[in-house]
Amino acid sequence: MRNLRVAIIGCGYWGQNLLRNFCELEEAEVVRVCDFDSRALARAKRRYPTIEVTQNYAEVLADPKVDAVVLATPVSTHYPFAKQALQADKHVLVEKPLAQTTTQVLDLIDLADRRGKTLMVDHTFLLRRRSPDEGPC
Repeated sequence: MRNLRVAIIGCGYWGQNLLRNFCELEEAEVVRVCDFDSRALARAKRRYPTIEVTQNYAEVLADPKVDAVVLATPVSTHYPFAKQALQADKHVLVEKPLAQTTTQVLDLIDLADRRGKTLMVDHTFLLRRRSPDEGPC
């Protein structure tokens, strides 16, 4: 089984962390980075010279080498970018929140189901309430 080929979309503050983490995974290969900011792309290229960089999201979606996209972009872009990626038959991981409205979230879930693609939302921390009998910490 081959590695999942990933494109990181948005290489700003949080995208840099996602890029580093995906590059360290044995099961994934980051093949592209996309950002509108040429400085962010230059920084990514300096750190990871073999990764292709672009400012063109449509180019990433059209690339048959890309199996999945990871979105670390402004919240207002999450829904349209995720929808475009699913329509291009890519798996999608979106930095939280998944979308701005429940209707948008349900639309993305339905689209992923219909296309047979995985749709995930990234949460940095998983918190749960501790019961009193578990003690402190």
